[in-house]
Amino acid sequence: MKLSEQIRKDRERFAKLPDRQSRLHFLWDYYKVPILAVCGIIVFLLVSPIGSRDRRDVCLHAVLINNDSLAVSCDDTVFDRLLADYGYDTKGKKAEINADFALGREGSENQEVESLQVLSAMFALDDIDIYVSDQYYFDYFREVDAFHDLSVLLPEELIRSHEEDLYRYENSQGQSIIGGILLHEGSPLHEAGYYHNDVVLGIATNCGNLEAAQAVILQILSDRN
Repeated sequence: MKLSEQIRKDRERFAKLPDRQSRLHFLWDYYKVPILAVCGIIVFLLVSPIGSRDRRDVCLHAVLINNDSLAVSCDDTVFDRLLADYGYDTKGKKAEINADFALGREGSENQEVESLQVLSAMFALDDIDIYVSDQYYFDYFREVDAFHDLSVLLPEELIRSHEEDLYRYENSQGQSIIGGILLHEGSPLHEAGYYHNDVVLGIATNCGNLEAAQAVILQILSDRN
């Protein structure tokens, strides 16, 4: 069975589960290995003096899927600049970018499954604040309500003036939400070299640095006025 078909079947099966408990059981059955692995890494980072210091020095965790950093030089200060332009006080901390995930490559189905499992664990363990990807891999995680509804985080006037930049869909409860914003050529991430195609940026539901993530989106949309 092709990976895309397996993913589709898993998403359909997950969406039909009746309650939160059964969904948690489903995630555990499928992703317990990467969850345990990421837990082990986090424990190591927390008990390690160097790792603990590094995590304390981070104000924002951004994961950029299928970006161009392997082919071109990218500006890894892009989120720091967005926060500075917004006037957000990082208290001397820096934004951290994870640009290592490459999904959808031909002949790498097993690696893709493992990567999706690790990403699922990272979402569950509050290790992602901002997630950016093409629509296909954004939709994979939207099916499990992985993203904040931006309609409760953005001012109404900004929503009205940027309707074409908002990514709306129905969540697992059938409610229409704004799960992300669309980034096109000319966006800060495109200018920084990370992307050349359209992508979607969302804030993780379990975001640990919500104010910083919100500031990034507010600045991106404000720059478009």
